[in-house]
Amino acid sequence: MLLVLGLALGSCGEKRCVCEPPSTLCSGNGKAGEDAECPGSDAGGPDGAGRGGQDSNGWEAGADGSAEDSSVDGAGSSDVAGMDGTAEAGGGDGSAAPDDVAADATSCPPGTVCNPISIPVLPYQDKQDGKQGPSDQFDEYLPCGEGIDESGPEFLYVLKLDKAGVLHARVDEKEGDDVDMDVHILSALDSTACLARDHEHAAVYVEPGTYFISIDTWVDDAGNELAGPYVLDVYVTWGSVLPEQAGFNQYVVEAINDWSLYPKDGTYTYCFSDACEPPVDIYFGMVHDGYYMGQYIFEGTGKCYCCGHTLEVFLNAYIRWQKAHGVPESTPYGGLTVDDVDIGNFYQYWFGWGVTDEASSGDALEYAGIGMNIYPEDWDKVITGDFVNFSRSNGTGHAVIFVDWVKEGGEIVGLRYYSCNGSGHSHPDPADPDNQTGVSGPSFQTEYFTDAGGKVLKKYFFIGRAFDPGEL
Repeated sequence: MLLVLGLALGSCGEKRCVCEPPSTLCSGNGKAGEDAECPGSDAGGPDGAGRGGQDSNGWEAGADGSAEDSSVDGAGSSDVAGMDGTAEAGGGDGSAAPDDVAADATSCPPGTVCNPISIPVLPYQDKQDGKQGPSDQFDEYLPCGEGIDESGPEFLYVLKLDKAGVLHARVDEKEGDDVDMDVHILSALDSTACLARDHEHAAVYVEPGTYFISIDTWVDDAGNELAGPYVLDVYVTWGSVLPEQAGFNQYVVEAINDWSLYPKDGTYTYCFSDACEPPVDIYFGMVHDGYYMGQYIFEGTGKCYCCGHTLEVFLNAYIRWQKAHGVPESTPYGGLTVDDVDIGNFYQYWFGWGVTDEASSGDALEYAGIGMNIYPEDWDKVITGDFVNFSRSNGTGHAVIFVDWVKEGGEIVGLRYYSCNGSGHSHPDPADPDNQTGVSGPSFQTEYFTDAGGKVLKKYFFIGRAFDPGEL
């Protein structure tokens, strides 16, 4: 992420860049110049300037070295957004008008179980008044809405996807307006087929197929139905979902793919400067609170920086592994202790301070006996979900999670990664399908090595892999 401690002017030079220790400050900290800051924004800037071509994930690198998804919604299609932002006739967005849902408006009004409103193209927008909901069939959604009273009227929608992606359904929730229309994504027209629900923004990774969206009315404890007007936006994020992996990496990937936890739309922003410093005693760079062995250790702030976020994902992945294997949360990951994680030696190796002046998650894993470093001769064995630290020729660095290599002519020239970035290219916004603005926080990015026109130094590029806890 940033800085070798003790070097002047915040420059790493020919050293491994590291993260700062936890502090009330986001930058400088008196360690390497007060003007130094963790350069998440560098990833979306000039790195790899002048490069072109396309990486192995279908992400196309622009002339400025930024990565843009060639499969973005509507790219190359005739979809035209209307003045109100709704999608008009077109195609090429991966959606198709469903042909297997009955539509008899005479006996079944639009928006009911027997005649859900068809979503023909994406992005899609619809405006309705929940008080006029034609259906009142679903009262509770399982398994994702157990115990939540949705017994007011609802509108039902249907869409068909011909390729995999993250399906998003968002309503314009305004707190305090006495309207509470919740959003649910279903795999079937059944209240027990809920894939995701939310007060405002539901999202879930889906395979090709037919899916349903229910905008339902929440009922409060006094029995009041909080129905009212809403605006629904539906879109799909293509290209920002990682493939399944083996071993512990499977759970790292699950955490990254969990849109409800880590949305890639700028909901949680990047912070490593005094200007954005969260008002907390110690800022650990984690979006959500961090737990290990069932103990609360790190305070989440809704903001993040790279070393903190990669550690956050690691801890969340271990909790997922424990749940999947029926292991109590109090069980340690091999010999890793709470003290080691709680700003102890493991933490310091991960961030690169205290016991070391070089950040490496691989060294942290090896120190705890729960993982290993992967050296250049074995780079062909690196898989999605491995942890990476690297330095750049401009004196900055980053801590990331590996997605894939970028290759040209069979040779590795760069990498695709996930992290908390100053700017990313996750294509989350239906109003900005080409992602011209970029989003900070949890996101995906592409960078190149110096011998391929970028700034990443192969000499200071380090990869670590966590062992499967069940094999320790």
